[in-house]
Amino acid sequence: MKWKIAIFTGALWCAALPGLAQETAPESPQDYAWGRSLTTTASSPWYRVALPDDVYQQSVWPDLRDVRVFNHQGERVPFTLQVQQEVQPAPKEQALRLFPLAASPVEKQSDAGERVWLRSPEGYEIKLEGERINAPGESYLLVLPDNVQRKGVTQLQLGWDKPAANWQGKASLYYSSDMKEWDLMQEDAPLMDVASGNDRLTLNTINISLSMVINPPRYLLLVFDKPQLPVTLTRAVVIENPQSTEITNVALLAAGRATSQDQAIYHWDSPQPITSISLSLEERGTLPVEIAWRASAAEAWRPLTKTVLWNLDSQISAPIPVAVGNVQEIQVTTVNAHLPKIVPQLTGLRPSQTLIFNAQGSGPYILAWGNKAAQTAATDLDALIPAALRQKHAPESLPEAWVGEEVKLGGETRLKATSPIEQRSQWLTGLVWAALVLGVLALAWMALRIWREVKEKA
Repeated sequence: MKWKIAIFTGALWCAALPGLAQETAPESPQDYAWGRSLTTTASSPWYRVALPDDVYQQSVWPDLRDVRVFNHQGERVPFTLQVQQEVQPAPKEQALRLFPLAASPVEKQSDAGERVWLRSPEGYEIKLEGERINAPGESYLLVLPDNVQRKGVTQLQLGWDKPAANWQGKASLYYSSDMKEWDLMQEDAPLMDVASGNDRLTLNTINISLSMVINPPRYLLLVFDKPQLPVTLTRAVVIENPQSTEITNVALLAAGRATSQDQAIYHWDSPQPITSISLSLEERGTLPVEIAWRASAAEAWRPLTKTVLWNLDSQISAPIPVAVGNVQEIQVTTVNAHLPKIVPQLTGLRPSQTLIFNAQGSGPYILAWGNKAAQTAATDLDALIPAALRQKHAPESLPEAWVGEEVKLGGETRLKATSPIEQRSQWLTGLVWAALVLGVLALAWMALRIWREVKEKA
């Protein structure tokens, strides 16, 4: 019997050795689920590729480790992945024309609240009406230049001569496209100019946004809270595009469904490194909600935030920051309310990446993705383009390889592929279980043999 056990054990080792000694075969395009052709035009040692949305949606791994580029010979070429960053231009000032206005006393109206007229020496007249019109202080009409980039305007900066005494006040800002209808943009914005010894503190900016309104404003109306100020405005400018380097994001629409009258669940096919989410209501109104998240369908829900979604006056609620790592599902639960008939649309933002590859071999090249067994293959930028060459071959100035038609590759079966490491682990696990079973059989045989010997002696 001992020789049988020895033979069985040897057979197990022989069966396991191929799995333990298996070498990793070179990758091929068929190891990946999906692919797109890449078209190159200008001759260059390197090309850059703006990854299509499908790559983010269908990649098995959140860090895109299963993305590859192959040449026409089917060989993998060196590449790197770089987070896309957009450098904003330096701040730009646009001067506004400035007209002081004199205010008339507030008139009471039985049907429309209160009304006040503001008149300039040049003959301009502005009528403000509403239920909360108080006695206005000094007022100024500001005219925006025609060439101002309204989307980039973030601040209104005011200028005045140094006052004789410390001064602090408030001002409200209105906007209009025709000087007939005025809407409030900023109420009671603090302004000041104070000095202490040789130190001077000036607060002369008001944060504004000209892109959140339907009709682009051409005029601004600045109304102070006091009729006589110790300062006189001498200049007004709007600030465009503060200098910053921003990460460019890609928007990924999540599939959503209502699970009850007060709850909806949204998901992506695979976990995503979401940095913020936007929930948009189809119809006008507000909706208080609690939002939870989880990294996979098997995990428990974790609270994210409580907020109010709104869609009023052509303005929608701001994106909600998400700083929790990878997210696959989002749960939205209403608070003392029901979901609208049309479930709110949820979009997640994740940093977009640019792929830069070395044009080894010949084209056409193939962009491939989708492989559960893939290991990280992207290299550092320094290993792809030496620093000494980046002055001439800067990554942002490399010629672009255009993403073309779909290429049929390995299909969805590659989404469950196992890596060589996992395969070897499975071999070892099987070997251990086989050894345990063999040990149990050997012990059972020995026990049976001892029992027979004892029985024969008895």
